[in-house]
Amino acid sequence: MEPGYHSISAEAFDALSAEREPHLQPVAFVEPPQYAAYASMRSFVVFGDGGSGKTALRLALTRHAMPEHALPTCLVVHWQPEPLEENKGSPAVRLFVRQALEACAATLLTIFARHPHLFHHAPPTAQMAAHWFVQTFASQDRRHLLAVIEEEIGSAEGVSLSHRLITDPASPVLHAGVAEQRIIALLTTTLQRMGMRGVWVMVDGFEPWLRSAESALSDLLLAILSTLELFDLNGFAIKMFAPRSLEPVIARSWGAIKGRVDLYTLSWTPDQLTLITERHIAAKIGKPQATLRDLCVADDEVRTWLQRYGGGTPRGWLKLIRPLVDAFLTSGASQPLSHDAWRMVQRTHPPRLFIDLATDRVFIGDAEISGLQPRPYRLLRYLYENRTRRVPRSELYYRAYQGLAEEPRAHNDRGWEDPADWNNVLDNALLRLRKIIEPDPHHPVYILTDRGWGVKLENAL
Repeated sequence: MEPGYHSISAEAFDALSAEREPHLQPVAFVEPPQYAAYASMRSFVVFGDGGSGKTALRLALTRHAMPEHALPTCLVVHWQPEPLEENKGSPAVRLFVRQALEACAATLLTIFARHPHLFHHAPPTAQMAAHWFVQTFASQDRRHLLAVIEEEIGSAEGVSLSHRLITDPASPVLHAGVAEQRIIALLTTTLQRMGMRGVWVMVDGFEPWLRSAESALSDLLLAILSTLELFDLNGFAIKMFAPRSLEPVIARSWGAIKGRVDLYTLSWTPDQLTLITERHIAAKIGKPQATLRDLCVADDEVRTWLQRYGGGTPRGWLKLIRPLVDAFLTSGASQPLSHDAWRMVQRTHPPRLFIDLATDRVFIGDAEISGLQPRPYRLLRYLYENRTRRVPRSELYYRAYQGLAEEPRAHNDRGWEDPADWNNVLDNALLRLRKIIEPDPHHPVYILTDRGWGVKLENAL
């Protein structure tokens, strides 16, 4: 492994979560379509499924606007919603703005600590406004904030400036009770006079609230995105990264209807997903770059496998390729894996099958399976509902294929048929089903027939 790759390699394929990959993300990130639009001063909402790369995009935009070793082009703050039932409408918007301004003040103080000349070279009135803003809104545990700055920055000049901005009295610039829009306008104007474009408020982390407070979250977002005054401010943009389930709510906000907020769906082409996967592979094996061919001689088969079962998200592809990467590293990582080794990985680590019983949607890995006719689907669903046991062939035929409430046991029972008449019918139905869901219908890994016992569904969640 080449020097400098140890931290990156440790993160690749482990968490598959952008926030837990600080070293990996800068080298593995691939710009999605419309990246230039995302990096503009426009407000937007990007929708995406879990694992689609929303957080990775947010972190990349943050690095773009606030590079670690260069002057920032925008003040970027991250706000995570905390919906409370008692805060709705205008009070909820005011709470959002207040929290966003507090985050701006803390971030601005950190920027001045890293780049004290940005403050010292600013016009005196801009210095006065920045000092007042930091003093007014950096109210959350100032001692801890200063301790963090002193620990992380290290620059004596920067630390001294941050202490002065917090402790020295600031000249009043705006009176108490002034409207939030005037405060934001003052902040953006001050930043622009210092050479920055303005403020980006990044909003992410909706998933926990979808499970516990979806109604309150929907009300909060609708209120924020319907406050048009926020989107008419020069140099102020709200950039949201939301699950697709929130799209109907957000689409009916006034900000979206009036065109103040752009709506996008995060999507990737197979070539982009391949590039993301290959960058993760390179990071894991400690090389500047790598291709699927470096991993396995059956690279075309691997690519087809990823496209078929990885879905349209980076996380789906990375979960699917991980067992092959592990096998490559176990083999010594000196040469690509053989066809036989690849097929062994396929058989021992098949993507899991899942059925959403409420919607009748079938998934293998992260890909939705289409083309199932009613009777083959009934077979699959019945096997899925009884996946903990072998289902006798007669039960499968009568209860699933024929849809009977009870299995007839004797000639005189209603619906009874001679097994010689239906055995081939069931076999053909299972074969059609295997052709749709099995990677290799002749060597099934999901629908397994045990002659004399019945049929069992394996590798299902």
